[in-house]
Amino acid sequence: MPLIRRADPDDAPAIARVKVETWRTAYRGLLPDALLDRLDPADDAAFRRRGLETLSPDRVAFVAEVERAVVGFVTAGRERSGRHPGYRGEVYAIYVVDRLQRQGIGRALIRAAATELVRRGLSPILIWTLHDNPRSRAWYEAQGGVVVGEKREMFEGHELHEVGYGWTDPAPLLS
Repeated sequence: MPLIRRADPDDAPAIARVKVETWRTAYRGLLPDALLDRLDPADDAAFRRRGLETLSPDRVAFVAEVERAVVGFVTAGRERSGRHPGYRGEVYAIYVVDRLQRQGIGRALIRAAATELVRRGLSPILIWTLHDNPRSRAWYEAQGGVVVGEKREMFEGHELHEVGYGWTDPAPLLS
């Protein structure tokens, strides 16, 4: 099993690498190749470092390490949009490098995030994923998530069609 620990600002480059690597594998064919190819871990690392340095008390970030290398991460906190009043908590991002998926790392990360959200009174919990990503959708459904909404957002000039999964009872995420 991986080591799950709180992320700190020094993890920013590794988190950025995981994010870019997973976007390039998981979203190939779902987003334009040019968009994926121009993602820069250095740009994302600066964003991640600022976020981790100023992490508000209602947000959490964890990394998963295998053999002292960060191979996954999760960030979560208060539901951001205000358009889903029944949901107080939100998992903002969860990624595990492709070569280590299906080994329980994502499950361990989401458990850590959900545990902290519940402890802070931020449940029910919401997660968004790309509508046309059957792999992530199947994973959220296997964790007990139920579709609670859809949205469209712009990212780098490309419209993302997302679907939200919700857990009114976070117990499946905690076990």
